[in-house]
Amino acid sequence: MMVSTENLERYRGQNIAMVDGGFDPLHIGHLKYFEEAKKLGVSVFCNVQGDHYLEQAKLRPPVLPENQRAYLIDSLRTVDYVHVCKTTTADVLERLSPKYYVKGADWRDRGLPEREKAVCATRGIEVVFLETIFDSSTRLSQKYFQGIAQEGDRMNLEQFENLVLAQKAVEDKHYDVGYFHDGWREGGNDYSVETRRKIEGKNPENIKAVFEPKHVLDLGCGPGALMYLLHELGVEVHGIDFSEGAKKVSPPEIRDRIHVGSVTDYHDFGINFDLVVCRELLEHLTVVQIRQTVANIAKLTSRFAYITTRFHPSPQSLLDVTDDKKTDPSHITVLNKDFLRTLFVLEGMKRRPDLEERLDWKRYGRVLVYEKV
Repeated sequence: MMVSTENLERYRGQNIAMVDGGFDPLHIGHLKYFEEAKKLGVSVFCNVQGDHYLEQAKLRPPVLPENQRAYLIDSLRTVDYVHVCKTTTADVLERLSPKYYVKGADWRDRGLPEREKAVCATRGIEVVFLETIFDSSTRLSQKYFQGIAQEGDRMNLEQFENLVLAQKAVEDKHYDVGYFHDGWREGGNDYSVETRRKIEGKNPENIKAVFEPKHVLDLGCGPGALMYLLHELGVEVHGIDFSEGAKKVSPPEIRDRIHVGSVTDYHDFGINFDLVVCRELLEHLTVVQIRQTVANIAKLTSRFAYITTRFHPSPQSLLDVTDDKKTDPSHITVLNKDFLRTLFVLEGMKRRPDLEERLDWKRYGRVLVYEKV
């Protein structure tokens, strides 16, 4: 049975197992996925990603358009409901609130996207990982397009070039006082110290314990909430942010340590920073600005760099780039994680997976740690 987006709430809270994917092309691994989901003893709801998502995620047109993929899946005896996703998987999960969210076993190590994980936790949706992979749509479609691989590579690079040259930087006036303190974010998460204290959890203590820093620089510090929490722990910390509005609403205890300027430019503080923190910043920058910022991080740190950002949920090549404007209209660049790692390697920095493991205590898969060689 086909289900429209407008009618999702009608099925809310029912005994449903939701499966999700592009299913382009549909293959035997998908059929096994549906069969195993059906064994959970509930109805199976298939959330089919639309053409727009596939074009963004895979930088290619779908092999089959969304209506044909949905029609094929709707004809299967193992699937009870089919929905073509026009928003996001997290939005469908929230509106449907199924009993189970069923994913392939490969997602156990990759980790669910943060928003999907948060919705499942809030709604009490049980995440089930199934060993059902016989092949993947990505590999099959790569074989399909193999005959034009060289041309495809050129097209891929050309698309990347066009995207990079077309990107426009977010202006500093966007980050006014309202950006940090108005209740436009989901869950009312503003940038007041007490709100950020709840969100940060044990992150400040982890930063101090893992790095044992003497001097910290927070690149893209915003109103300085993390700076303040580290300051409470006795850590000497300075910050850089290009928003005057951010500095105006920062805690007075650390306000004079925030330098208003670009994160892409080198600033000489006369201090040897053994740790540069850059968290939840890069997604607000253009690709060119990200490259410049990575180079700046390597210049500013004498030892460690600790980075968190949002990554492309399903990249098919090193150059895949998307955005995350549904979460924040200024999230203009979401990169392949390996592409960002490459930029740090090119600056002569070495990955520290042991420290990434210690800092990623929520298992979001968004932590990078590099050490200067």
